Amino acid sequence: MIAIELDDLIDELEEVIAAGVRLPLSGGRTLIDEGRVLEIIDQMRTVIPEEIRRARRIIAEQEQLLAAAQARVQEVLSERGLLAAVEAERARLLQQAEQEAAEVRAGADAYARQVLEELDERLSKLLTSVRNGLHALDERQPGA
Repeated sequence: MIAIELDDLIDELEEVIAAGVRLPLSGGRTLIDEGRVLEIIDQMRTVIPEEIRRARRIIAEQEQLLAAAQARVQEVLSERGLLAAVEAERARLLQQAEQEAAEVRAGADAYARQVLEELDERLSKLLTSVRNGLHALDERQPGA
């Protein structure tokens, strides 16, 4: 099964909210399909960790490629007896690789933070709508 993108789920959540029925005289409160909203939220819980795992896999693959390349370079240089002559260059390349890996990690962390912050904002809005709907229903109950 193809992984559903988080953006698609957020769009679907917005559609469910937009398709809700506005309650007259309720201050803009809306009735929404709670089951569908909860289903979408469950799908989001599945997608977000997968996005983070995917970013971590990419970082790990890049680190493995860097390690393999460094090992091969060291092997070739050792075979030719040139290791001492290129030690400074190796250190520079290692530092550059570590810096690039740190940038990739930072980018993945920033992406994960952005996705989670957007989800938090949208879920907060949704939660407010749901609570308003529940409050409106409570107000309509006899004796409330």
